[in-house]
Amino acid sequence: MGFGSWYDKNYKKLLVLTAIVLLSAIGYLLFFYTQTGDIINKDVSLTGGTVFTIYTDIPPSEVITHLSSEFSDFSVNSISDSAGKQTQLIVTVHEDQREAVQTSLEGFLGFELNGENSSIETTSASLSADFYRQLIIAVLLAFFWMSAVVFLIFSKGKKIKTYVVIINLLFGFFMGSLFFKLNFILSLLIFFLFLLLLIYIYIKNSIPAFAVILSAFADITMTLAVITFSGIKLSTAGIVAFLMLIGYSVDTDILLTTRMLKRKEGINTTLFSAFKTGITMTLTSIIAVLTALFVIYNFNSVLNQIFIILIIGLSFDIFNTWITNASLIKWYAEKK
Repeated sequence: MGFGSWYDKNYKKLLVLTAIVLLSAIGYLLFFYTQTGDIINKDVSLTGGTVFTIYTDIPPSEVITHLSSEFSDFSVNSISDSAGKQTQLIVTVHEDQREAVQTSLEGFLGFELNGENSSIETTSASLSADFYRQLIIAVLLAFFWMSAVVFLIFSKGKKIKTYVVIINLLFGFFMGSLFFKLNFILSLLIFFLFLLLLIYIYIKNSIPAFAVILSAFADITMTLAVITFSGIKLSTAGIVAFLMLIGYSVDTDILLTTRMLKRKEGINTTLFSAFKTGITMTLTSIIAVLTALFVIYNFNSVLNQIFIILIIGLSFDIFNTWITNASLIKWYAEKK
């Protein structure tokens, strides 16, 4: 039995696998939220705090050992040059621990921290919290409008398209002006009403559009779960990476869906042709991002986190595009 025959018999069963992975990711994020009050680990740029940048070649392990005897919540990282030689130490602590940590570091290092041997940057907790809320709103609005654009492309009927645009405009106004001003429970209730209404419209009027949106949602959710599980502390750059991932997540899905809806050959022939093109696109992107990460990794740049998130997200994109979306669009094409 060839692969085509096996795939014809089992492609619907593959949807069970993707559903298990997606539900596991959602379940873990909900569990993490009940434990911490958030679905991510946030770094100082999102929580507020103080960052000490010290120009020294002292190993991070020695600083960690010293600070561990006095403090419990801090992080220490190093930055190296292109030759791999350490040039800086980055010590991050809570805003209210700045003076105590500075005194402890000066005692350990044997010199006073000043503008010549270090730099100290402090971000207030309230400013970071406001910035974090704005970033979350930006990500949600970007995803909802991406979904709307996909629906407008693949659905039929001007009337329903107009309804979707109006609903998204109302949702944007709600998120931008009211979400954090209303009672939190009421805000969540309104948010889920918008969400359920749009899901109902998408499923009823365009299964292909819903398949693309579902795959993009799965990419982002699974990536977020892996990042949270691994203990990576997301910065503002990390949130921006998820904005980029929204765009990356739909390109191969749109390629697949367009090919399938406009096919002139058999379903499997068109599907495998789209797979060759799509997998080439995604693997090319992964290799490019991996190469960039390898080059700049020792510099401990904010780009590190962006590239790591994109690599994880693109890997999940292969899984969700060519199993979730491909199975749904094949199922839809066979029914039509």
